Amino acid sequence: MSIDRTKYMSADEVSQLRQSAAFGASNKTGVRAWMVVDLALSTGLRVSEMTLIKIEDIDLDRGLINVTRLKRRQKTQEPLAIGEALVSHLRRFIGSRDSGPLFIGERGPLTAQGLQRIWYKAVELAGLPKMSIHSARHTIAVHLLKKTGNLRQVQKQLGHASPATTANMYADVSFEDMQSGLNGLYE
Repeated sequence: MSIDRTKYMSADEVSQLRQSAAFGASNKTGVRAWMVVDLALSTGLRVSEMTLIKIEDIDLDRGLINVTRLKRRQKTQEPLAIGEALVSHLRRFIGSRDSGPLFIGERGPLTAQGLQRIWYKAVELAGLPKMSIHSARHTIAVHLLKKTGNLRQVQKQLGHASPATTANMYADVSFEDMQSGLNGLYE
């Protein structure tokens, strides 16, 4: 089974979305949208996992977020490594706050639907085809596997309980990779 190309973004589309979101971060709503886009694309978290993040769950010194995940119907806390660019962005976004939900709207903590609306608006402003925030999860999986070749790392990043789940979703060879491998094969 191969992943549907319409469910993940190319590197150019990721760049376009990031640049558009960063450019739009000139007001409070835009700053929050840029954080939603960056967190989703940098971690591959499910939108439900993003809504549960509290500032206390983030350790910027160690570069990790303690993520609450549902595995085999049990809530578990797992540390998730985050890159330096996201650490820097989170540091600026959080500012002097030391507790509470990471994403707050005018009426309190943002819900999954609220994050999804922010995502859709950012995608629209970037001029990309409509895709859900879950596409960021597929995007990081595809690009991380392509970059590292490490299926176990992708499994851990996504929080899959079984490596078979990750392999079934992402370890197939793309048509483009097949063509690239064949081009110049005997030269």
